Amino acid sequence: MSTTMEEAKKCPKCGQPGKEKSIRAATNSRNKPCEIHMIECQSKLCPWFETSWAVQVNEDGSIPDAYSGLGDKQFMRVSPESETRVQEAIQRQLEAETQPGSEVRNPHNG
Repeated sequence: MSTTMEEAKKCPKCGQPGKEKSIRAATNSRNKPCEIHMIECQSKLCPWFETSWAVQVNEDGSIPDAYSGLGDKQFMRVSPESETRVQEAIQRQLEAETQPGSEVRNPHNG
């Protein structure tokens, strides 16, 4: 946690300083009070022009390092019954598409 507000205000895409648009009270992952500062890119040449990002400022003034959220995807486990139904539907679709003389119509194209 060594990020400064000056660094946190820089656009993740172009590196130019953004403009603070709003601040709201929140709680962090440890259930402690913090503020969420919404920053917006002001560089017209940036792909993130007028796109906002959040900067968390903890109660002690520290700013956690940026987290992209691009870790491993987490999916809910499905029941064995649901898994079986999906596998059966895939098998039926495969058979319908590969059976000689069969034609699968596009439901979106009449």
